[in-house]
Amino acid sequence: MAANQGPAYVPVDDLTALESKLRELDRWGTDLHANRRPDLVARSASVLGRGQTDDIVELALNFHEDLAIMHQGRLEAICFCYPSSWIPSERIGWTLAEIHQPVADGELLRQMSQRIAEVIATKSMRRHVWTISTTGELSNHPKMVKPEVTDQTTIEDLYFRMETQTTVPVGDGETALFLVRVDTCPLWEIWQDVEKQQAIIKSIDSMTDSVLQYKNLVKIKEVLNI
Repeated sequence: MAANQGPAYVPVDDLTALESKLRELDRWGTDLHANRRPDLVARSASVLGRGQTDDIVELALNFHEDLAIMHQGRLEAICFCYPSSWIPSERIGWTLAEIHQPVADGELLRQMSQRIAEVIATKSMRRHVWTISTTGELSNHPKMVKPEVTDQTTIEDLYFRMETQTTVPVGDGETALFLVRVDTCPLWEIWQDVEKQQAIIKSIDSMTDSVLQYKNLVKIKEVLNI
């Protein structure tokens, strides 16, 4: 994670992006959102210049990014239309360390969670997290049925998934916004760049078995190394 020098979010400026989020909200309902601190949502809306609302869903629909609010290191409000294999509303009230508990080989991350929570409440930070999936959908909700990797699976059946995670301090030294933009593209498009192709294979080949299992990359690793 590094200091963020650019804009924290992309405003929704077309119906396509808005309709995409609304479809997911209709599909998964309250799996995707929860809010136990409307006051923090209202303060966040003001900081983001998005008018007056204490509704986390209404606020999140303003952006391409998904949105969560952390206060004193604990998740107080969230609307994630495009989760990565987890149910957002189940994490409400959790600390950052508890949220990171399932992460494979994540001992150091969990140990640093309180410090991370303190930093993002005072500085805007950004990091990128990627994986490879069998679906090009922005949502990877755990209840989705995704294509299985088989002996017939090739590069043309896979998708590169990138999360751009950006934090924004609200200004009280205790509260941070967590914005996540999800982008996907067919993996074969990236495979045209030999350097990127080699970097991805090298990274996956270096992952431990527990990380490969956590990221659902065990069989995908075999496909990439054919």
